[in-house]
Amino acid sequence: MKFGGSCLQDARSYTQTAEIIRIYIGKSRLVIVASAMKDITDKLIDFYVKTCNEDLGCESILNNINSIHRKLIEQLMNFESIEYEKSIIFLKKNIEELTQLGHVIKLIRPSIEIQDLIISYGEKLSTFILTQYLNSLGIKSKYFPSNELILTDDNFGNALPLLNDTEALINEDLVPLLKSEPDLTSCITGFFASTKEDKKITTLGRGGTDLTAAIIAYSLRNIFDTRVIYWKDVKGLLDADPKISKKTSLLKQISYIEAKELSFFGTKVLHPLCLDVSEKGNVPSEIRSFNEPDSDEFTTITKESVEDGNVIKAITSIYKLSMVTLESDTMIPLSGTASKLFSLLGDNNVNLVFISQSSSENNITFGIDFEDSKKVSFLLRNSDLFGKNWFRIKINNDISLVAVIGAGVLHTPGIAGKVFTTLGNNNINILAIAQGSSELNFTAIIERKDCVKAINVLYDAFII
Repeated sequence: MKFGGSCLQDARSYTQTAEIIRIYIGKSRLVIVASAMKDITDKLIDFYVKTCNEDLGCESILNNINSIHRKLIEQLMNFESIEYEKSIIFLKKNIEELTQLGHVIKLIRPSIEIQDLIISYGEKLSTFILTQYLNSLGIKSKYFPSNELILTDDNFGNALPLLNDTEALINEDLVPLLKSEPDLTSCITGFFASTKEDKKITTLGRGGTDLTAAIIAYSLRNIFDTRVIYWKDVKGLLDADPKISKKTSLLKQISYIEAKELSFFGTKVLHPLCLDVSEKGNVPSEIRSFNEPDSDEFTTITKESVEDGNVIKAITSIYKLSMVTLESDTMIPLSGTASKLFSLLGDNNVNLVFISQSSSENNITFGIDFEDSKKVSFLLRNSDLFGKNWFRIKINNDISLVAVIGAGVLHTPGIAGKVFTTLGNNNINILAIAQGSSELNFTAIIERKDCVKAINVLYDAFII
């Protein structure tokens, strides 16, 4: 079970977390994966940045982090208890380590490696306090730092797990305990891990604590009947964005491949990599409401697609994008041109959101994050191939992407026609289309001013 920062923000939420854990005690072996307390990671990043700049505000940030956690300990545990004493000692030790790291940064060259190490302290503190709080309630628990269980590559800041090595390590260190003490609650820090060779701390990027839970479940799948529950501040995945759509409903069952499409096209409940790991291991997942733990309104994600009569499962969007079109009057083979284009963008860390290529082989259109628009414009216009000789470059910064998502979209007659007709009847112009070979989505690129309207009319056409 994974508990994120929204579930670990104060004493009341820690109490709610413990109540949820009580529900499952005795029914399953429990592994808890915890995030840092809400806003603590941002404070640690601020501490790192200010330390690098020798800002005088560094000490006050650590004092604030210390006071937040000390207040939590005092509210959760009796000051005469052994759990209180252990928590206070652990807090003091970790704040002292952070202080020393701040001094080290001033003496050496700042690096993403040091930043990862500093950020990891948020999860260490929250998870250790949670472990001691559970022990104080009579829920026998043990603390595990995740760098002792999960191995990654050395891509600091956004590391990728080494699944085979991690599985071997978890089978060696965690599995014997789960077998011998089935009533023990194992509390593992989320978000960070370590490199295989030199054991340096790495972080897993956005959604890193979700990914930690998925990695652990994957590693246990061959020994236990395993599932993951992600406790969130939402009931589960919805079939449209409630901030945009007038009508939404909960997706009670969905496949991993459909959930990954939803995640890519705007839904931020779970990260695609987390879903990919669970799909590889065929580990079922649930997204449940932290505030309504007994509710039967939740999302179950499995490897198999669930046929419920609806080809389209969701209507989603990316509201703010930029669209780039390269046009040429000469018949340049796009195979070579596309390769050079994608290499140029990839080498400069530009993410492609969609690609739409003309069959005439003399133009190509692609979508990028809005924030990358100026960078891409500069790269293309200063390129010997694209900017100076052959191509006209157009960039539209006022577009949105809308997508209809569901298994079998590609082979269901009439889906594309219905999208065109629905949008056309509502005076919404389609600027480009993109259809992947995954058979899971049909994407239309439209003007941003029409995005909200498009989502609502497509929802009415396909889901209601």
